[in-house]
Amino acid sequence: MSEFNVNGQTYRTAKIDAMRQFHLSRKIAPVIPALIPVFAKLAESQKTDGAKPFSSDLAAMASLFEPFAEAVATMSDETAEYVMGTCLSVVSRQQGATWAPIWNDRQKVCMFDDIDSGVMLQLAAHVVRESLGPFLAGLLSTSAQG
Repeated sequence: MSEFNVNGQTYRTAKIDAMRQFHLSRKIAPVIPALIPVFAKLAESQKTDGAKPFSSDLAAMASLFEPFAEAVATMSDETAEYVMGTCLSVVSRQQGATWAPIWNDRQKVCMFDDIDSGVMLQLAAHVVRESLGPFLAGLLSTSAQG
């Protein structure tokens, strides 16, 4: 579980269960080559910025998430909805002293009007990195040795 900020709001991710991780990895497997630069930059940013890889530099963040957005754009509607729904279903937003889920899985809707597609993509990218990080780290270290 990790906490991070996007557009001045604090979010928290929970762990995706193993079976949903498996299906998520299957769905995004075709776009992993496009995502590797995103996760490499996030890992590099985390080393230099400490535990705050999501900076307030919006231009840098936009260029960082562009490959993720392009990868999602190549997916079928069904696959994109599965990936986004799975990722958003484990995200909560801080509301005062409590945390509220941002996604209603049954109705497949966002629970906050101020969360637009750009924020949704950032949240989903964070969940993918958190959930599939060990797998992607293995790919990165294998390709670096290579």
